[in-house]
Amino acid sequence: MSATLEQLREDMATAIQEECGEKALKCYQCVKCSAGCPLASEMDYTPSQIMRAIQLGRADLVLNSKTIWVCASCETCSTRCPQDIDIAKIMDTLKVLAQRLGIPAKEPKVPIFCKAAMGNMMRFGRMHELSLTLEVNLRSGQPLNDARLGKRLFQKGKMKLLPSRSKYPKDVKPRSIPKNTVAYYPGCSLHSTAAEFDLSTRKVAQVLGLGLDEPEGWICCGTTTARWTDPKEALTMSLKNLVIMEKMGHTKVTVPCAECFSRLRAADHDVKTDEKARAEASLELGYDYKGRVEVEHIVDTFMDLGADFIRSQVTNPLSGLKVVCYYGCLLTRPPEIARADDTEYPMNMDYLVRALGAQTLDWSYKTDCCGASLAVTQTDKAVGLMQRILQNAQDVGAEAIVVACPLCQLNLDSRQEDIATKTGKNYNLPVFYVTQLMGLALGLGEKDIALKKLLVDPMPLLRRKGLLS
Repeated sequence: MSATLEQLREDMATAIQEECGEKALKCYQCVKCSAGCPLASEMDYTPSQIMRAIQLGRADLVLNSKTIWVCASCETCSTRCPQDIDIAKIMDTLKVLAQRLGIPAKEPKVPIFCKAAMGNMMRFGRMHELSLTLEVNLRSGQPLNDARLGKRLFQKGKMKLLPSRSKYPKDVKPRSIPKNTVAYYPGCSLHSTAAEFDLSTRKVAQVLGLGLDEPEGWICCGTTTARWTDPKEALTMSLKNLVIMEKMGHTKVTVPCAECFSRLRAADHDVKTDEKARAEASLELGYDYKGRVEVEHIVDTFMDLGADFIRSQVTNPLSGLKVVCYYGCLLTRPPEIARADDTEYPMNMDYLVRALGAQTLDWSYKTDCCGASLAVTQTDKAVGLMQRILQNAQDVGAEAIVVACPLCQLNLDSRQEDIATKTGKNYNLPVFYVTQLMGLALGLGEKDIALKKLLVDPMPLLRRKGLLS
């Protein structure tokens, strides 16, 4: 169905349900969504007020609100809703409807970003961050926005000048999968701004005897922007990657990027639980996905080897290093997709880092949102979220932050300079990928794990701790 504005005005709750399957009428205004929303103070209407407005049929108020464009899709509201309403999905649907109906956005850079990102993915098959950034800047009338950051990324070799092109291969032949080998879906960022995550992951896997098989022809998972623009295309893009791996004969894929992990898991979940979505996807792809590929995040893949085994391989214990593990949004939310050990206070990455000899500290912002793509479209709002995370990490005595998400790493690493310029507060907290610390503990050299690609220089800290040869 494609809801018209008249239909939305007449019965918005029903129209929303037909669009995305979520029942706004189940909301009884407990206000949990608003209480936990990290961006509620930046909205003109809180999430619970938007839900009530949907129930009352206030279509014009809802679709013209600032709220739907400020929402970062962190999934906190959906996770904590006692009625199991996927409020984040409703917010995504409202973005789609507003764009479809031509309603001007209160935060105009968001739909500009969405349109540019979709065009970029369709054009190249994979996201090319440089051309995407340039297009967004030009279309929003800010051609030099973040030019200083762009220069720093270029100097670190974290921004590719030319795009990588990829096309979904419909003809994929099965192959014999070697023992102790899994499919490896790096995602777009690991071929660009998160190259150190890719390199360190491959090196660590090699040391631990785990084979990583990167499929030819993989394409972008669609990211959150596809969900905000065309949900059906978002599902198809992720599903195409699972189809490639299933045709190859793989039964497990490990994914370093939290966004890619979430999108692939969601696609697998959707075709297994929604017969209509499955039928439409099968028709689009010309292939009936059997659901044989288990999607796993790289942290879980390494932990499957056992903390004791990893500990036995450590040759350079990270003794004396105090860190906090930052999981962000999508490694734990929504629960039915992420299936984390604990949605609100996960520990799996902590256990992994402890096996390396480091001390992981308890803290309050382990799963809070860093702003995600709002760092591009609404930078000040996102930087406010990042500063809270950095401040709490510093307050508990952390010397560094450990992450397993390219966007979280980029945001927390790159924006510390902005915060220092704006507030005079210099955190100087290195933000490591978990695989970089693994590589360090396993005896790999600094070039093997690309430590010098980090923007906040980790070398003084590591030398001070005696962790560099």
